[in-house]
Amino acid sequence: MYLTKLLIRDFGKFHNKSMDLQKGVNIVYGEADSGKSTVRDFLIGLMYGIPRREGITRVRSNYELRKPKTGNGYSGTAYINDDENSYLVDRTFLAGAKKASVLDVSSGREVRLNNADTISGTLCETDKNTYLDTKCIVGDSSGKKDLQKYLTNITLTGTSNIDKVKAIKYLEDEKKNHIPKPLIRRLDELDERLSEYDTVDDDIAAVENEIKTLNEEFVMEAERRKRIARRMVENEDGTVTYEADATIEEKIDRITEREKNYVDSDKMIEKAEERLAEEKKAAKIEARKNIKFTDRIPVIFASGIAVILIIAAIVYILPFEDLIRKLFIIFTALFVIITIIDGFRAKGYFDAKEEEDTPDEEEFKKVLEELKEEAEEQEEMEFDMTFAKEFQEKKAVLKEKENALINRRNERNKLRHEFDTVFKKKSELEDEIKAIDLAINKINTLSEKFREDAFKHLLGNVSRYIRRITQDEFSELTFDDKGGIILKADYGYVPINNLTEADAGKVYLAVRLSIAKYLAKEKLPLIIDGTSMLESASEIKALADCLMDMKEEQIIILTDDWGMDSVLKGKGIETNLIRL
Repeated sequence: MYLTKLLIRDFGKFHNKSMDLQKGVNIVYGEADSGKSTVRDFLIGLMYGIPRREGITRVRSNYELRKPKTGNGYSGTAYINDDENSYLVDRTFLAGAKKASVLDVSSGREVRLNNADTISGTLCETDKNTYLDTKCIVGDSSGKKDLQKYLTNITLTGTSNIDKVKAIKYLEDEKKNHIPKPLIRRLDELDERLSEYDTVDDDIAAVENEIKTLNEEFVMEAERRKRIARRMVENEDGTVTYEADATIEEKIDRITEREKNYVDSDKMIEKAEERLAEEKKAAKIEARKNIKFTDRIPVIFASGIAVILIIAAIVYILPFEDLIRKLFIIFTALFVIITIIDGFRAKGYFDAKEEEDTPDEEEFKKVLEELKEEAEEQEEMEFDMTFAKEFQEKKAVLKEKENALINRRNERNKLRHEFDTVFKKKSELEDEIKAIDLAINKINTLSEKFREDAFKHLLGNVSRYIRRITQDEFSELTFDDKGGIILKADYGYVPINNLTEADAGKVYLAVRLSIAKYLAKEKLPLIIDGTSMLESASEIKALADCLMDMKEEQIIILTDDWGMDSVLKGKGIETNLIRL
């Protein structure tokens, strides 16, 4: 894929600036501050957009830098060709506007972008980060530290934006933050406290069994006392029989039955209230059904209106004066209204009504009186009921014990709920730790693969390009035991930090050209912004040798070296010179 024509409508310092590009080498010449880097940013922005803010991928954003200081425009156009088609790409860089549109020139149809704001995924597969790492070489980034960082990251992670050491350190720190030691301590505390409640369910069952046994004993004692309470009677034939005291037996039966069903007393009162309410409601419904037809309100009002109309008709038929007619009709209407109101009063329509669901007060009083009488009868029992009092006292003690055990069971359930919550959180943290370990292992595995590939393919070509561009001053690039870059010279290995800035720039250029050749997967324009590290024509010729070896479809060199064009042409390379 290559560019054929640019139209920079409004971008940076340019307004309606056009450039014709071609396949092969294009040299964009300009002096300092002429806009060479602006052209570079336009080319990248046209293909991938310019975000207003820097994202998590740390892609450099020049949105504000390249935004025109005057005018409302911020846009440009380019023609992009591949082996088969030609496309017109039009882009607006303003935030909030539609970013990019792609038109198929041959068909005249707009091409839908698979990924918003970028041609990646539509006209190419290379994303912006990969393009910047491989196909965009910026000469002012050729510092020693930048070269060390760039090559180390490329070698170990496959991209310059990911620092393996920092990434693993970050994950290790996150792992430490996720170690659930406080949760483990809390689980141990909760487990120890829960052990104190191990027997609470058995204790509750035992107390309930005691209450059941006590009830059975009471019933048996009541039956025994009934038998003792029978009176002995001498019959006429001399035999002896026992006559039961019906009153005493009835009272004992009543107490026994009350103990058997002591939990149902409240329910009986509720049922009584419900029954009274239902009876009251049913009575009102039945009363409404039995209202006579002539007593219904609509019929009464209709009759009154009919009477008024009939009287009015008669008055108008008879030869009365208009005033007399009106007075007669008015008095007739008042008479009818007063008669209707008086009828309503007589029928009780204006009497205060109780709420439908409120039971009658007298019926409530009657129920309460019956309950009081029953209580008085139980209190007035004449025979010895000491055993019943003892039973109630024992039962009260057992119920108190049961309530205390139920409270302990509730406390245990709260502790169990907290235990389950803490355990779940601990498990989640442990899962996150496993995920972090998996991520670290994955990074190490991929890093080892990238490193093997780099040493197998990349570094050999890097060394070859370094020999060319440095004029055999350095013959090999490799790493020392600590991961630092070292270069082999005739007099031994030289750390990258000991190089001059010019030599470091040449090494950086050789490294970037080699990466563009071996890591780039697609034919995209190769941009070289800045060649100040090349100090002689022989070094430019060495660059030309590397470019011919790379076999790129399109190369765009942004330079302030006017003689580069002639040097490249002297090497037999056809160039397209553009002056800014």
